Amino acid sequence: MWYDWFLSIILAFVAVLMTRVHFSGTVSSSADENYFAGFGISAVILFVVLLLVFRLVIPCLDGKLHAYLHRVCQRDAESARPHKKILRFWSVVIAVAWLPYYLSYYPGGIYSDTFTSISYHYAEIVCNRHPIFYNALLDLAVRFGELLGRDLTWSMGFFLAVQMILMELEIIWFLHWMLSHRVGRRLRTGVMVFLVFFPLIPLYAVSVWKDTPFSMAFLFWFLFAVDLYLEFRRGQWRLGTLAGFVTGMFLVAFTRNNGMYVTAFMAVMFAVLTLACGVPLFRKLFTYAAILMSAFLICVIQGPVYRHMGVIPTDVVEDIGIPIQQICSVVVHDGEITQAQLESIDRFIPVENIPEYFKPCVVDSIKWSAGMDWGYLELHKPEFWDLWKHLMLQNPDIYLQEYLLETLGFWNVDVSGSNGYVMTEVWSNDYGVEQTDYFERFFGFSFQHFVNPEYYISCAWLFWLFFICMIFVMKHYGFRDCALFMPQMGVWLTLMAATPLAISLRYVAPLLFTLPFVFLIPALLERETQNKIVSEETALMNEENLQ
Repeated sequence: MWYDWFLSIILAFVAVLMTRVHFSGTVSSSADENYFAGFGISAVILFVVLLLVFRLVIPCLDGKLHAYLHRVCQRDAESARPHKKILRFWSVVIAVAWLPYYLSYYPGGIYSDTFTSISYHYAEIVCNRHPIFYNALLDLAVRFGELLGRDLTWSMGFFLAVQMILMELEIIWFLHWMLSHRVGRRLRTGVMVFLVFFPLIPLYAVSVWKDTPFSMAFLFWFLFAVDLYLEFRRGQWRLGTLAGFVTGMFLVAFTRNNGMYVTAFMAVMFAVLTLACGVPLFRKLFTYAAILMSAFLICVIQGPVYRHMGVIPTDVVEDIGIPIQQICSVVVHDGEITQAQLESIDRFIPVENIPEYFKPCVVDSIKWSAGMDWGYLELHKPEFWDLWKHLMLQNPDIYLQEYLLETLGFWNVDVSGSNGYVMTEVWSNDYGVEQTDYFERFFGFSFQHFVNPEYYISCAWLFWLFFICMIFVMKHYGFRDCALFMPQMGVWLTLMAATPLAISLRYVAPLLFTLPFVFLIPALLERETQNKIVSEETALMNEENLQ
């Protein structure tokens, strides 16, 4: 019952917070347009009413969903069999369905950050502002084009083709994974229809930015994460599953800079949540050692090894966007602040510029336009954190409100926008790369007209769907089964700790790619439960027959 109360309290509280937000519709608005309204007795009354409503509705929906899931798993228990015809059929479908995307968006939607990575090739520098591994992939594509005497547009078209083919192969492998797990035909077909025809998935396939390889790596890793946990749950162990999990860790960690923290978080949580599983002790310790040592090795490579190699690190300001915003918010809202603290702030950011450039939902204008002294910040981090700590103690309400505004799009389902949603155009550049719609040339009409987003889904929906599903799973199958949601929670938590932008779907794209698991995880666990019950009943009957 406490799961119902917990979820009801969380949802009611967040719903009340949502009613207090005034959002202009764009993250670039000032503090006069994006802000929190005051909290009064009406907010308390609304919270109580919503709490009671959620507490009544959630158990009813929960019971019906669980009963339906039970029936579906019983009905589909023997209906899903691996079949080569199914794989061949969907291979053809996805190739045909995605070809218009390639023709229409050639050489892909290329982001400004991607051109920054390409510039590293021409400048012959090694920089980790964007992941080195991703930079290397782009470098290989450019070098291959140069080897063939082709221009950069051709190289990017080649990179796009490889990216799309790999994603198509991964989706087919996902289908094979579902077949091997005997996922029912209806659920399996629904998952494939989503992955192949829901426009955001192929639009990410044509988006040439680091978030697409990161999401692909995340899906690869998560498939092995589910397998590894389910095997532990059954008391089983397979070396191949562990090897796939560790490989996925490295891919996730090296395709986006927050991937290191996501894999480290999962490594620790997996070890904690599977301690009670009935796997032989030696194999359990070997698994924990392999996972934790991999996480440690990733940190060593991206820390001391990169520094020894002379890799240009990520700018420190990229990791402290929220603290910068909170400090600036105190200045803008005339919070409690001493003259000495103002002088300290001025050494990092000219105080007179803050009111003009401060935007509560995005730190970029402060970073790039307010005259921020990055060099001073790099050399005086202790001073910055001491300033941040004392201002927090003096202005906790301003700090909290600014934190909620800076992370607005990742918890508020009523907020969405085009910022970092998908990349369907070629960013302005000095390399002569332009987009050509070959589909329109061949057929006389624009395919983009049918698939370009007109409305924007809130990033927060992805988180809340996983969160609610996690509570459902913990309630019906066991607390430790929340381990299956730790990769997604890790992605979300890293954003809530250091997002530079309040709205950006690309930051939570891994949750979009793994969204089918909101349905697959409960189905797999229900199947596990039913199989366990049947096994126990069979064992009991055999025991009775022997007697």
